[in-house]
Amino acid sequence: MQTIKKLLKKKLKILYNKYLSENLGLINLFGKSFGRVLYLILVAYFSYKLSIEDFAEFAIFWSSLRMFTFYGTNNLNIIYFSKVRKHLIEERRWSKKVSSNIILTTIFFCVLTTIISLLLFDGLQKTLILVSCLICSIIIRNISEFAKADNNLFLSIFVDDVLFYALFFVLSIIGLNYTNDLNMVFYGLLFASIVTAIVSLSLFIRKFKIKITTYKISINDFSIKEFKLGLNYTFLRGNEVLSNFAVRYLGQIYFGDLFVAYAHIMYQFYNVFSLLTMSVVSGFQSKITVNESNEFTKRFFNLSYGKIQKTILPFAIILLLVFIFTSDNILLLLFPKYISFSGLLIKVGFVGLLFVFVQPFVFILIYNNRFINISNLNITQYFVMLILFILPSLVSNFNQEVWLLSIMTCLILVQGIFACLNYRKIK
Repeated sequence: MQTIKKLLKKKLKILYNKYLSENLGLINLFGKSFGRVLYLILVAYFSYKLSIEDFAEFAIFWSSLRMFTFYGTNNLNIIYFSKVRKHLIEERRWSKKVSSNIILTTIFFCVLTTIISLLLFDGLQKTLILVSCLICSIIIRNISEFAKADNNLFLSIFVDDVLFYALFFVLSIIGLNYTNDLNMVFYGLLFASIVTAIVSLSLFIRKFKIKITTYKISINDFSIKEFKLGLNYTFLRGNEVLSNFAVRYLGQIYFGDLFVAYAHIMYQFYNVFSLLTMSVVSGFQSKITVNESNEFTKRFFNLSYGKIQKTILPFAIILLLVFIFTSDNILLLLFPKYISFSGLLIKVGFVGLLFVFVQPFVFILIYNNRFINISNLNITQYFVMLILFILPSLVSNFNQEVWLLSIMTCLILVQGIFACLNYRKIK
């Protein structure tokens, strides 16, 4: 009997080491889930506490910050990941060229964001808060990605998913309980962003024992080629954040604040599938990115895709079944004002499952710089988006839910088709 227990214990330890402790995708998923659950609860609280108008205003502000953060990083964390990993792990130093490119790119996009924000929002105060949060968010985003260079995800998860969302959660609830003013949410977001950015920089330097010899930024280190490559990948992946913003901003114009409110809620559930997918893909980044281009073969691609799906798919299927059988209960518990949209929630679940199948396919190609026809894809997907964005202005009484689901679905399909074309060219 004692021997059987020892064998069982040994077997469980082997399974734990094989499928859990060394599964970076799963570890990243569990870590990111903490922050997203906090944010989901916070959004539920906002939907209850704020008026529909204020809730819609927050939704537009939040989606604009996420969009500008994505464009502001310009995917340099992907382009420079292999180089940064080599410098940090083998040489224990930080590349001055990487710093120069990130900082100069951030300055460019901050100026652009300021101009756009002044056109989108009323008042200088909101623009200043947005740009300040943007700078902090770019720092946090880059640190969280580069911190994975040694395959240890603790720092990445802590700064990007635990510290930030915990601070934002606590500060927002305290602020709204003190005074039911939307500005308290914006102040809480700003403070959480500043603190998280400072802490992340400090911990990153300590983790890799980086010795900074100079803080000078040289314009000569700026790479136009890598900036353009970043723009290509940014526009390739940027359709999602752009459509997330446009759905809310244009939706308010076409259909009013109520549409913005329930669209923002539906995107939170859609983002659960996105979280499942991207956290696992991001966690596996170092293992699905080759060091030499000749190592990227169809066999490597298939093994990488299978490894990712083996981790994601069970969770995605269970989640979809939960949506199908308990959609009424979910909305009644979290968003009682919007329980009439339970049927839409189930449809969003199926769109989320489509995302789970397509996006890992796309990102393995992106991480290894194997998306050859990026320009054609960008033209196609933005043309499709443009048509979808103006469709309600061309067709009277266009169905709101059909418009929302079309924007969610069509862009996934476009990227999937182009990814398949690139896959066929792999040897």
